[in-house]
Amino acid sequence: MNNYWQTETPVVATSAKNVLRWFPKAGRLQVSLPDWTGGNGKTNPGKTVTLNVEALRESEDVEAARRIFREILESLE
Repeated sequence: MNNYWQTETPVVATSAKNVLRWFPKAGRLQVSLPDWTGGNGKTNPGKTVTLNVEALRESEDVEAARRIFREILESLE
């Protein structure tokens, strides 16, 4: 999937320390440091890592990923 971040509008969750961007069509979750504004006034995303959720579905250990996400959800309750 080429340049999904340019063609798909993500669902965004922002905190003081992280920005989550979920691209459901592409099956990608980005986790970034907070956005920052450069000297030119342009807002840029912080350093970002991307989780290919689609690839997790193909994983031999998909159950471990499910456990991790369950634990994350429980910790947010």
